[in-house]
Amino acid sequence: MKTKRFSQLCAAAGAVALFVTTAAAQSSGPVDPSEQKHAERLGAEAKELDAKAGKAVTPEGQRRVTAAIAKDFKVDPSVVTDLRSRKMGFGEITIALALSQELMKTNTTLSQQAALQTILDKRAAGEGWGKIAHDLNLKLGHVRSKVEKAEKQVARVERSEKAEKPEKMEKVEKMDKPEKPAKVERPGR
Repeated sequence: MKTKRFSQLCAAAGAVALFVTTAAAQSSGPVDPSEQKHAERLGAEAKELDAKAGKAVTPEGQRRVTAAIAKDFKVDPSVVTDLRSRKMGFGEITIALALSQELMKTNTTLSQQAALQTILDKRAAGEGWGKIAHDLNLKLGHVRSKVEKAEKQVARVERSEKAEKPEKMEKVEKMDKPEKPAKVERPGR
């Protein structure tokens, strides 16, 4: 009798373990291949955006990059500045803002700050962008398009800053030495 009861308890424990494992696998299961490609491309686009933003080296250029990103995502520039102070690159900032906007579309009760904090908490826990999107049932295709748009805006800022820089003065060509006048012959000595 004890053996039968023990067997039943083991079977029940096994079923619970299987259920817990299955539930955990579903919430953090593998990202499908197309989403994985989006995640990889997203990382590359973030680096490209950082490189373009890095060309805006003046404080005014950095301020304009911050303003362009804030305008694209309809947030106050202080949000972008705060994320920069957390040692995030402009590429990561745009991804985080894009993901938070997508999260707000799926959960309309979330504020911009709460959605952004959810994304930042998952990122701080070491999750990649693809994993974060997968866990929150977000599509990275939409996020990528927003990041690409922001990248174009930053490129415009970078180009305009480059155009505003005074160009180097061209070297003035050296003047030729004046020719020496021909020796005038003196009347005999």
